[in-house]
Amino acid sequence: MQLQVRRLGNSVELVVEGAGPRAQLQQSSRGSGWQGQLLTASPTGLRAGPQRISLPELGIQSVSLDGSGSNYSLSVTPMPGVPLARPVVSADGLNLILAFPTAPQASLQTNRLDLSQPGAIPLPTYAPPLHARAVAPPLGDMAVGTMTLRNPGYVNVSGPAVTMTLKNAPAKDALMALAQIGGYGFVFVEDTGIGQPSTTQSGRTVSISFRGETYSRAVNSTLLAAGLQGKKEGNMIFAGSNVLGKSFGPQMSKVYRLNQASASSAADYLASLGASITKVNIITNTVTQGTPQANQVAGGGTSQQTQSQQITATETYGGGVGPLKGLLGTTDSRLQSITLIGDPALVATAENYLRQIDLRQRQVALSVKIIDVNLGNDTSIQNSFAFKSGNTFIVNDQGKLLGYFGNSLPPNEAVLREVAGGASSAKSEYKTLANGETEIIKAPLDPAPINPANAYSDGFANFLRATIQSSSTKVLASPTLILSENSDAVRGGSEASATAQDALTKATIGRPFSNQSFVTVGTQVVTNFSVQAGQNGAPNTCQPEFGTSGLTFGASVSKIDDNGFVTFALSPSISATTDQQVIEGCGLVDILSVRRLDTGSVRVRDGQTLILTGVISESDSQIVSKWPILGDMPLIGQFFRSSGGSRDKRELVIMVTPRIIDDGQAGLYGYGYEPSTSQVRSVLGN
Repeated sequence: MQLQVRRLGNSVELVVEGAGPRAQLQQSSRGSGWQGQLLTASPTGLRAGPQRISLPELGIQSVSLDGSGSNYSLSVTPMPGVPLARPVVSADGLNLILAFPTAPQASLQTNRLDLSQPGAIPLPTYAPPLHARAVAPPLGDMAVGTMTLRNPGYVNVSGPAVTMTLKNAPAKDALMALAQIGGYGFVFVEDTGIGQPSTTQSGRTVSISFRGETYSRAVNSTLLAAGLQGKKEGNMIFAGSNVLGKSFGPQMSKVYRLNQASASSAADYLASLGASITKVNIITNTVTQGTPQANQVAGGGTSQQTQSQQITATETYGGGVGPLKGLLGTTDSRLQSITLIGDPALVATAENYLRQIDLRQRQVALSVKIIDVNLGNDTSIQNSFAFKSGNTFIVNDQGKLLGYFGNSLPPNEAVLREVAGGASSAKSEYKTLANGETEIIKAPLDPAPINPANAYSDGFANFLRATIQSSSTKVLASPTLILSENSDAVRGGSEASATAQDALTKATIGRPFSNQSFVTVGTQVVTNFSVQAGQNGAPNTCQPEFGTSGLTFGASVSKIDDNGFVTFALSPSISATTDQQVIEGCGLVDILSVRRLDTGSVRVRDGQTLILTGVISESDSQIVSKWPILGDMPLIGQFFRSSGGSRDKRELVIMVTPRIIDDGQAGLYGYGYEPSTSQVRSVLGN
């Protein structure tokens, strides 16, 4: 059988396919929910195992179908506050149909927009309310798989009523006496396992007292009191500490090739339920002998040698109790398969467990938009003028006062030293005579600098320069990362390297785990040099260290739950070269300005957008040059000063939208990717 759901206009139909022509349904209401007991005419089974379906948009929180043989249970739980009426039950000879009335679904609504009236278009929005105090998170639905198990230790025997009283009697003798009362043969099986001598089993004692007790309860109570297992084959009762795995009948062997779960993890899961799992382990021993080469002397022993030896060992482990006690299993890592050997009922039970754990891990497409907003505003006002009257020349050079009076400019400090020193301080030239002697020739002083006013005519000249520069740029990156919740280690994975040489030569995966991803977009620049001193006169060597000037983005998904929430963490970073520095003997290195945001673990519903802001870098500078007194006067003071201002504000904005991928249906191509240019759309369209 299998449970299907049909959505109609004002009702939802639950169809139990394969229920048969003579199925019986007993229904009852418990609280706000509905319960039904389904009895089939002949034993059957569930095609996909126990099922659970949730339809919150129709007011139904969960619908479940569970059971085995001829007895099955149906359960319908409505959403909180939604009434649930009794269903209309019908059948078509093969399937059972339950029609639950629901509220009519809302039809598609359209709006007529008045384009002649400007204004914002109201959009449906929803923001979760804020709580004034700390409250516990709401409970959610869980995927539940139910399976009815028979008690493997219960011995189904029949016989006369038992009246017996024993005190500290050997368990083996008590069971033998009960077997003779019921007319059964009896065999006590000693466990010859390693580390458990047989005396610990045969020496067990029990204290029992039965008065008219049924034969089956008396036998099973004695086994329970002695801590033994029992089973019946034909007219023989077997008892012992580990008899469930021993049988005269045929045993079943099945090989399962797993799709999603690894064979090792599935084997560990079955071992925790009582199965006995055998694995082959390879142990590597490393032995080092001899003397290291650096410590050898003349005539000494051999050089140091390292030898590795691999030892293959077989290990068997399993839980002491559990429903799979007596089942044997082993694994194959190449095909990711597991082999089970045992009683057909135990193999079937283990197969049901494997079906429920060999599920696809969910995947999510993280649509990320990273926006770098640069807001710049530079203002500059500069004024220069000159006034000449005769030998008087007044100049305003961008807020600096320059005054020239007379035909020549005053001497500087060097000229004053030459004049004060006289002839001995004057410039000298040296001439070598024919006889080898040197003659000193005194040179005259440099001429006095001329007043530049001589190049201008009398009058007034002015030059005003004012500039305002504003910038608003956005560097947008929009990657889409598809990640799963699998946290296993990746073979060949390592932390993302910052050096271009490692990325090209090692070719490693940028993250060590499967649920992580890393994106790098930018230019590799030299950020430092590692200087190694040369030996024996050799020059020093410089090993460059690289950094990324651009965008680096890391994401890690930890959980995708059944309620449509995705738990993940992000680490976006934007860096740019702002300065350069010279390292002596090596070369130039770039100084990177980095803005990075490491989020904690955040939980976002499927389709909602998380916006991260506040990573702001702001600078403001003002420079003013002015004349004394005149530069501070209102109105006319602007002609006697020069001012400049620079304001820069940069903000990093990250928007993340998780979308859980539906692996059961055909996913959308590109998971919502929309090309931004016509050339890319043309390539993808072809």
